[in-house]
Amino acid sequence: MSPAPNESLQHRDIVARVADTTMRWPFRMWGFGEGIALRGLLAAFRVTGNESYREFVLSLLQNYVEKSVGTRNEEHIAPGTELLLMYEECGDDRFVDAARKLGALNKSFPANSFGAKMHRPDMAGWRSQIWVDCMDVDAPFLVRLGKLVGDDSYTNQGLDEILGYARALQIDGQSNEEGLFWHGYESSCGTNGQLWARGNGWALMGLVETLKLLPESSADRSELTDRLNQLCHGLKRHQHTGGLWHTVLDRPDTYLESTLAVMVAFALREAFEHALVDTDAYSEMERKARVAALGCVCTDGGLDRVSDATPIGELEMYASRPFGIFPWGQGPLLLMLSQE
Repeated sequence: MSPAPNESLQHRDIVARVADTTMRWPFRMWGFGEGIALRGLLAAFRVTGNESYREFVLSLLQNYVEKSVGTRNEEHIAPGTELLLMYEECGDDRFVDAARKLGALNKSFPANSFGAKMHRPDMAGWRSQIWVDCMDVDAPFLVRLGKLVGDDSYTNQGLDEILGYARALQIDGQSNEEGLFWHGYESSCGTNGQLWARGNGWALMGLVETLKLLPESSADRSELTDRLNQLCHGLKRHQHTGGLWHTVLDRPDTYLESTLAVMVAFALREAFEHALVDTDAYSEMERKARVAALGCVCTDGGLDRVSDATPIGELEMYASRPFGIFPWGQGPLLLMLSQE
């Protein structure tokens, strides 16, 4: 059933307010979370028809591709997926060329024993570390690039990447935390950080977006699907009755944070549509997360209860991050709202 006209207008108004607030972020090409904010703005353009959202993204990406793309390690967080989405919008080959350069940069990074790429070999303290956040950046981009240009080497590169991350970071065995993901892994000491809520959201979205693009015939599809279902099962066990999650999933003494709820609502709706998980098993978790996330949308279009950038550290690091309006909250929120 289609929404009533007044409901559609109200929904577009919410999307517009969220998008307008998102564009106030001082994008710096590139900080982590900025790519997904651009993806969200493209989704807002499709919902509202407001060309200013598309033009905002186009301007940033055009400015980027006119520079030397893929020459700095910090570009591992550059918006590769968004370059390809913009190519599909306007057909500018420069975006595909830039995406290939980002693919080559990713390939150049050293891999740990699991096959996961370590993105900052130039930085002491980080050179042998990986972060769960990258699961939503690398593999979906590389698999999409492989599909677009008809080159399986990119697809295989993306699969090696996400499988390496999942094998290093996901908890297996019989425990209450089974299926959840650690924030990081250090080659010399193993897993580190905490069972960070937003990090598990990045893992969830990365698995879903990769599987959506992956051919049914892929030999790696079964393992990725199993890992996705294990993660969903772990998240279901730890969801607060109100629909949010604590910022450290297994620590109810930490505050409730909103980004995982937005990510779950978006990613599970996509997973249901593509038959990646059992809808009956997780529909209530998705519903509660969506309702709770909508309750965190402020009148100015900002998503409330979003924690600041969170480096790997001890529990106190996660438990004391301040709230604010950030692209890693706004982008997933726009993607979630685009599904309504």
